[in-house]
Amino acid sequence: MKKLLIVGIGGALGSLTRYVLSESITRYPSAIFISNLLGVAIAGLIAYSLKTSELMRLALIPGFAGGLTTFSSVAVIYNEHNSMKSIGYFFATIITSLLILFVIKPAVKR
Repeated sequence: MKKLLIVGIGGALGSLTRYVLSESITRYPSAIFISNLLGVAIAGLIAYSLKTSELMRLALIPGFAGGLTTFSSVAVIYNEHNSMKSIGYFFATIITSLLILFVIKPAVKR
């Protein structure tokens, strides 16, 4: 129960952050794009760099970063516009997210 509460609090803070960010950026798809990339970067930094407790990781990765990102909005944008621009937006989100994680991830020693 404690873990659920921690994830819920982190998710609420992430969702509120996404809302404030989207209100400060007037262009709708741009705000969602930035929120998604910011959430990926936060989750990647925490997963790869920070040594934190299990509860802090739960609060920050599935909680805050999960609440900040919103893949459902990408689907809505595609559905509303159904154009090459929305398809490009979809792939740009995925490719840029993967590039962010590639840059953040420490080199693997073999």
